[in-house]
Amino acid sequence: MGRAIRVLLAGAVAVVAAGCIGGSPSCDALPTAIELTVTSETLTPQDPAVCRGREVTLTVSSEVDGVFHIHGYDEQVPAATVTAGETVELVFTASRSGQFPIELHTDENTQGVTLGIFTVHEP
Repeated sequence: MGRAIRVLLAGAVAVVAAGCIGGSPSCDALPTAIELTVTSETLTPQDPAVCRGREVTLTVSSEVDGVFHIHGYDEQVPAATVTAGETVELVFTASRSGQFPIELHTDENTQGVTLGIFTVHEP
């Protein structure tokens, strides 16, 4: 396959993937308050989703000590220290649409582990 065709196909895939973050599902069906449970390797629910422009509350209950953060949302949601058995509440406006990795850094895994994807849909 020629380079030009590969470039066109890659562009088409990117457009289709971006479209998946658009107006579907209905913003009325998506929550603005989400309870998350964090372990050293998992996040429940794994892929929380909201709509752009909404004020969001993430209530993070952790089973381990570490630092929780959402890549690409560092200004709106600064990295938060989580402690086993405690809950942290993060309140922010979902101002940018897209998909953003959710990571946890622990003493055992300072590089961090991606636990899930935070998706912000277009209204």
